[in-house]
Amino acid sequence: MRKQRLNGSPLGLDSLVDIVSNNVGILVILTVFMALISLLNPADTPPEEQEEVLRNTKKIVIPWSHYSQKSSLLFLVRDNHILYLDRVPIYQKLTSDLQYTSSPNTEFTFPEYTVDLIVYSSSWHCLDFHPKDQAGEWWHQETQIEKLMAAHTPNEFYFFFWVDPDSFELFHEVRNHLWENNFEVGWRPVLKKSNLRFCDGAGRFLSFQPQ
Repeated sequence: MRKQRLNGSPLGLDSLVDIVSNNVGILVILTVFMALISLLNPADTPPEEQEEVLRNTKKIVIPWSHYSQKSSLLFLVRDNHILYLDRVPIYQKLTSDLQYTSSPNTEFTFPEYTVDLIVYSSSWHCLDFHPKDQAGEWWHQETQIEKLMAAHTPNEFYFFFWVDPDSFELFHEVRNHLWENNFEVGWRPVLKKSNLRFCDGAGRFLSFQPQ
């Protein structure tokens, strides 16, 4: 007579087969049930209407960055105003201060914005722009972009814009105008709390390059 284990009889092969079969059977039943639901409740929108919706959906072009040897002209588009963030007077003030002191001022104030200069090394610095409310000019009244287009060539310069969500339509109009004149355009969406930083030198990779 075969001895039994102290903790009871071992699980037989037939029992194991029954358990596996039951589990597989349940999965098959669930699959069939889900298939029936799909057949009884087809998609509310026919494929033809879905294709029509996709065709009429407005597409947004996401900025694609790449390196450029061109120099940038910086702008902020906000409250349907265009503000030119000119770096030339900043460097002029800095050069003037360096004639009299080895520790020049790092904060600069202009009528429509202020600037903080951050120096990391002799070849790497950044400019943080802080625009004032309602700064800049209306697009149809402004002449700054036209003057810059006339004074700069597309082979050497590109236009870069920080764009607030409230002024995307204005930016698109300006960008199309620049494209028509063969200028490259770079842009980045920003909010009022966003940091408007331009870096040059070893940290140039921090700035967004044109599309």
